[in-house]
Amino acid sequence: MGQTRSGAIRLPYLLTLFLVAVCMYTGCLPNGLAGALILLMVLGAGLNTLGNTIPVVKTYLGGSVVCILGAAVLQAAGVFPQDAYETVDSFVNEQGFLVFYISALITGSLFNIDRNLLIRATVKLLPTAVISLAAGVLTAGILGLFMGHSFLEGILFIGVPMTSGGMTAGAVPLSGMYASALGADAGEILTRIAPATVLGNCVAIVFGGLANNLGERRPSLTGNGRLVNDGTKAPDPIPMKPSIPQLSKGLIISLAFYGLGALCNHFISIVPAYAWMIVAVVIVKGTGILSEELEDAARQWGQFAIHSWTAAALTGIGMTLINLKAIMQTMTPFYFFTIAASVMVITMTAGAVGRLVGFYPLESAIAAGMCTTNMGGSGNVAVLSSAKRMELLPFAQIVTRSCGALMLTLGGVLVQMMG
Repeated sequence: MGQTRSGAIRLPYLLTLFLVAVCMYTGCLPNGLAGALILLMVLGAGLNTLGNTIPVVKTYLGGSVVCILGAAVLQAAGVFPQDAYETVDSFVNEQGFLVFYISALITGSLFNIDRNLLIRATVKLLPTAVISLAAGVLTAGILGLFMGHSFLEGILFIGVPMTSGGMTAGAVPLSGMYASALGADAGEILTRIAPATVLGNCVAIVFGGLANNLGERRPSLTGNGRLVNDGTKAPDPIPMKPSIPQLSKGLIISLAFYGLGALCNHFISIVPAYAWMIVAVVIVKGTGILSEELEDAARQWGQFAIHSWTAAALTGIGMTLINLKAIMQTMTPFYFFTIAASVMVITMTAGAVGRLVGFYPLESAIAAGMCTTNMGGSGNVAVLSSAKRMELLPFAQIVTRSCGALMLTLGGVLVQMMG
């Protein structure tokens, strides 16, 4: 909204931004969807334009990274009044905006992927991710020695939390397991391990932007969103003719699949709702239950969500899920170096192993590498958006959830050695 083809911000946008700011600072910002969505969309549009316009930032990071980190900086600086922040936080994390957005992306992207290709890729992707994780966690353990910790402490308090799949599904249950084994307070342990979880995702977001830049300079390394390098030419995009009825159908399809995933998760809770959702879409696509018209509707809705709300979603993630104050209180230069080095080792290992098993190195580095250090679905969206590889979202979700469960198990076993 309010942008010219050259990326410059026009007067209508500035007037809208001014209106939102006045509403926000006078306490008149509407509660719920109306206020949160206009704030996120307007602020996200501006941050995205800045990130795609400022010369050095545009080259190495891009608008997606600026949306996330810019919103986090503004929140840490106290720019947003408390009531405005609470409105956005509730909208993003409690009222389901991210679920709404990610569901559209999953259905839209999966109906663009051949079922057999998805299965063949996943069979190779998970071992690639596990090998990469092993290299990165060992790096965290070794560098932990230079921080005055033991090798095991470096793994348990840096490597495992960073790769456990996020806060609610990773760091929180991990802190409970650690507290039980060590006889310590779970809150104190969470305070200690949470920065590794958040900072690992932040580093991966930046690496995603750098990876996209590398792909533009070294086209031989990338499939431009295709994971499997089978020597064939990329298929032409499926033509779409967007229409309001089709978008409405796509909306219903995406939410129905998420509802099915949530229902399956209710009975088998060890498998996350998103994972069930992916399985359901793959089965439906493979059996051809849905007509081509309805599959096309799901694809259209996914594209509409990407173009309409990606900047808003990323801004919401940065504003409500990236706590820069907490990170800065814990972070020392060497702590940051340890996190960055561990993510780098995971990323490079994933790229190298991926090439050996028949993946494009850059896509493998992103899906099997960076996405192992993400904070769940929101983290995957952030990294893939910064890398401009949103097509990899189904693979990213599989990796994040599967490897997160593996690292939780590993942390629970290793912490017994410290008890």
